[in-house]
Amino acid sequence: MKRAILVIGTLLILLPAAVGQDYYKVRKQTRISSNLDEASAVPYEDGVVYITQSNSVGASSPTDQKGRKLYTIYFMEKGGRKKPFREELVSQKHEGPVSFTGDFKTMVFSQQRPVAGSRVDPLGLYFAEKNEAGEWINERAFEFNDREAWLFSPALSQDGRTLYFSANYEGGLGGYDIYRSKLRGGVWTKPENLGPSVNSPGNELYPFIHPLGRLYFSTDGRDNNVGDFDLFMTALVDGKWIEAVKLDAPLNGRTGDYQVWFSDNFKEGYLTSTRRGGSKDVYEISTRIPEFTSAEPIKKTYYKYQIRDRKLDTVDTELFRYSWVINDTLEIPGHDIIYEFPDTGTYHLELRVFDIQLDTLLEPQTFKTLAIKLKEQAVISCPDTISVGARVEFDGRNTYLPGFDDFTYLWDFGDGSFGQGKVVTHSYLYPGRFRVTLGVQERPKNRRDIPEMRSNFKNVIVVNSGQ
Repeated sequence: MKRAILVIGTLLILLPAAVGQDYYKVRKQTRISSNLDEASAVPYEDGVVYITQSNSVGASSPTDQKGRKLYTIYFMEKGGRKKPFREELVSQKHEGPVSFTGDFKTMVFSQQRPVAGSRVDPLGLYFAEKNEAGEWINERAFEFNDREAWLFSPALSQDGRTLYFSANYEGGLGGYDIYRSKLRGGVWTKPENLGPSVNSPGNELYPFIHPLGRLYFSTDGRDNNVGDFDLFMTALVDGKWIEAVKLDAPLNGRTGDYQVWFSDNFKEGYLTSTRRGGSKDVYEISTRIPEFTSAEPIKKTYYKYQIRDRKLDTVDTELFRYSWVINDTLEIPGHDIIYEFPDTGTYHLELRVFDIQLDTLLEPQTFKTLAIKLKEQAVISCPDTISVGARVEFDGRNTYLPGFDDFTYLWDFGDGSFGQGKVVTHSYLYPGRFRVTLGVQERPKNRRDIPEMRSNFKNVIVVNSGQ
């Protein structure tokens, strides 16, 4: 019997997202927080570094000239034990916050130090490097410390080549503005004010730069804010900072919200807030979105095929007439055809050869059974190209997982945003190539049940409006 070959053709499957941050859970870090102020928590090796008004600094807690307690830098080990981060930094002035490079080998921190000719010891930025023994050495001042200005809350990029910080330099847009400096040839460039898309007539503090390019900060000068701080986010697009966007609840509450730090996948973090009233406290950020550790690309279901018998001895259209019959009902002329099947199912194919001279249908010799099945997977439906700022629908209703009884649909949009539901909407705030992942999880039947997760992803290209 002669064998038919089915050559797969091309099939385009379109792909769709949620806004809102109800997938985040914010919980007070009780081991760090006290009735005093704690703030600016960032991970360091197997623990957390933060600043505190702890009473245990030396003989007494440091105070300023008005008697207000100032901060010092503390470290909480994994087991919960707390101690000053660096004994040599403890003074009767202010220290912190701290920022580290991704490898924890370089740090930058704020500290008050005496400067000759200055009426008040200014707050400046200082760098240090860690040697093989774990000691911090090569301590040095930032080139642009200013006796007339205070430089506060530094944030290093992971590679240590870009520095963000808050300062009240003369000529700024408000009280404290956020500035950026770059390390070029071992020298830091003159700090650049990030401009009105970021800074306001109020105060901008506590910048944090995420590896994906999002810049987070706190301000009391936006969104008609009256006297308190909220968290905002911006990003550098085509050399310009986009207009800062306020973070949704629960990251912003009804009281003051300050520094925020996120892990690379945005699923963990730290927040400084006064949402419980009174003092500043450190909160842990977590999310119910699980890790999609085994996510695979979405596989297409093909409906269009090239159908032919490559083992035909001869093809003579003057002596013979050829046709393919599908399921004994549909006959399509030709020995080499392209046909798009209407749906999934099992199709029986038969090649018929008609002898024109003898006016006789030859006995069929080529048969094929084709089964078109949906792939068992989570399926994303959304456009391949999206404009920045456009609200786009992401649809998971074509998901085909016959072994699952009851689903929860979880989304990761690849830009630090997540969602939940069969159909969600999402807007990308800056251009780039993002991987959208849909995870479908069985609902647990009891507390001990570990629900199975199936996940698939698709790359979506986001472009600027007008391109």
